[in-house]
Amino acid sequence: MISSNIHSSIRRVNVLNRILQCRAINTNKLTISIKYYSSNVSMNKTSAADSNKLDSSEVMQITIGDITRDVKPAKHKENVPSQYLNKNNLSQDQLAHLRWILQKDNLRQDVFLIGKPGTLRRTLAMSYLELTQREVEYICLSRDTTEADIKQRREIVNGTATYYDQSAVRAAIEGRVLILEGIEKAERNVLPVLNNLLENREMHLEDGRFLVSADTYDKLLRVSVFFTVICCCIMEIFVT
Repeated sequence: MISSNIHSSIRRVNVLNRILQCRAINTNKLTISIKYYSSNVSMNKTSAADSNKLDSSEVMQITIGDITRDVKPAKHKENVPSQYLNKNNLSQDQLAHLRWILQKDNLRQDVFLIGKPGTLRRTLAMSYLELTQREVEYICLSRDTTEADIKQRREIVNGTATYYDQSAVRAAIEGRVLILEGIEKAERNVLPVLNNLLENREMHLEDGRFLVSADTYDKLLRVSVFFTVICCCIMEIFVT
């Protein structure tokens, strides 16, 4: 009985310590620190506009509060949002949200932003992507959104049907961030497609390809083209 009381007291103390640590993080003034590391030298850039001048040989380290992430240069900088982030004019609420998104990004978890009608959620997401130099694909969902708007569109080119990847497919293949705005307006016919992509990272494409998660893909084994099967069977007339 005494041992169980001691263990319960230890658990309460641990929970109290976690609560106090969270409060300490929330009460401390959050700041953004950006460092650039190259192969030979390391330097600090304080200007928000400098985040768009990342050389291919440099790695950017972003720190918000106690959360840190290393960022590599984007392959296609034209797909990185710009003019959303004002590093020198961010409120503590905005910094807290950016820190939370950064923490989720480090854990490789998706982010779900809920708020009042307006552009605040999209601006916050674009600001984070501009800060971390991530490429973006954008889909504005509505009642008229169909599977083709999410997966692929078929067009006739020189008398031949050609499939063109849409934003969700391009984001999944290229490793970009997909922003889904207006998720509450999605119709039932597109919800299974979105659910399968978000939960399982899988999607069947109209051109015959199939998207799978990176973990599942690494576990796949290729069947040799020389694989052949010969089956042997006894005819019924010889079975006694």
